[in-house]
Amino acid sequence: MSDFAGNFLLALLLVVLLRVLYTVSAMLVRTGDGGNIAFGIALPAGLLYIVVRNPVPVSSWAGLVAGAVFGVALWGAIALWRRRRS
Repeated sequence: MSDFAGNFLLALLLVVLLRVLYTVSAMLVRTGDGGNIAFGIALPAGLLYIVVRNPVPVSSWAGLVAGAVFGVALWGAIALWRRRRS
């Protein structure tokens, strides 16, 4: 059970990290400055390189998948809620 909970939380944190990374990169690219655009592209590419070079062993794929699905569903629900409010 602890493997499931750990991987569930890991997947939730990864979804949050992806959302923050997407937001920061989009803000950097929207500035129009060449240096910011290069950094906005290099930041996710560098993090992807780190993840591929140092993979984390997954002991419970069910927990990882459940956490990712829950995180994406929560992300979508928040986006819909924000869209309805504005």
